[in-house]
Amino acid sequence: MAGLVPSARRLMLLLVVAWISSSSSAAFAQSGWSEPIAPPAEPEPPPAGPNPDWEEPPPVRSEDSAPRNPDWVEEDEPPPMRKVKRSASELYGLRYATRSLTMPRGMMRGTFDTVVGRDTVAGSSSAETVSTMSFGAAITLADDFEIGFSRYRMASFPSISLFPTFGFGGEGLIAFSMSPEAQFGDIPFYGRFEALDREVVKLALDAVFRIPTQTNFGFLGGATLRFVIQDRFAIDTGLDFTVDHNSQGPELWSLDLPLKLVANATDRLFIEVRSGMTIYDLSQTIRTVTSGLLQGPFYFIPLGLRAGYTVEPRATMLDIFASFGFPTLYGFTTRDSSLTPETWQVTIGLNIYSPALFKGSAL
Repeated sequence: MAGLVPSARRLMLLLVVAWISSSSSAAFAQSGWSEPIAPPAEPEPPPAGPNPDWEEPPPVRSEDSAPRNPDWVEEDEPPPMRKVKRSASELYGLRYATRSLTMPRGMMRGTFDTVVGRDTVAGSSSAETVSTMSFGAAITLADDFEIGFSRYRMASFPSISLFPTFGFGGEGLIAFSMSPEAQFGDIPFYGRFEALDREVVKLALDAVFRIPTQTNFGFLGGATLRFVIQDRFAIDTGLDFTVDHNSQGPELWSLDLPLKLVANATDRLFIEVRSGMTIYDLSQTIRTVTSGLLQGPFYFIPLGLRAGYTVEPRATMLDIFASFGFPTLYGFTTRDSSLTPETWQVTIGLNIYSPALFKGSAL
């Protein structure tokens, strides 16, 4: 009897343990921990259509017209931009007093002038009327290098050289005199190189050949200087040496020392006062021809005034000017001197400048 008690206790203990185990398994199964862990789900792709939250409302009636709505952006391609050619005044400068001594590369200049005046004959009190007309042209082939068939050169017009026409013109690509007798004039061909072009000082070297149709062959070689003061004033001077062929004897040698004061009263209006000195016949040719009756050299001091105005028709530029002067106002030699106001001249002319006709060098 005593041996059955432990056996009964063991049986009761096993039943309790079995009941506890079955209860725990049922609770664990209900919690879901017995199932395997599933992999994470793939994210859904964004919708292919536009987001309705970002759509702009349709334009109202006031927005229908694109030109009136500054926020409207046209989707059409803009028209192609055309290259605008720079005007002559932009390239060369509007103020006459501050221009360079040569034109910009590719620019062309046409010149015209007519001269009317009275010329004393052989130093006597009698005088004759002189009238001439000249057309010329010039072009800048490369930087700082200009050529032309014209008696006009910047800061060197009009020349104070006396031979052969005493400053009365009649020289150009097409030139002729109308009085005292009708005839064609000589053709000057020049080349100019601007060796120095600074803001306040400019220097050019000149070579001029006179092709004779009326007189004789001649040559001028020299230098032209321009000093610019405060963007409105300039002093033009230089040194010109001339050699003129003389069919009756030795060549005539002369030396010219021009002096001009140029001022721009406005950007377009310019005024010029000119003078200087001409030493004529350094070679004593006249003394040889006249057998000592007239003995040189002869010194002449001219005096003149010129006024001009610049206009801009379209892309070109035009200088219109008029001048009055005495080419031999005061003359003297080592033996004598005299005033000659009887010799005077009036000049009216114009220069027309084109825009740049080509790029790069034409040489």
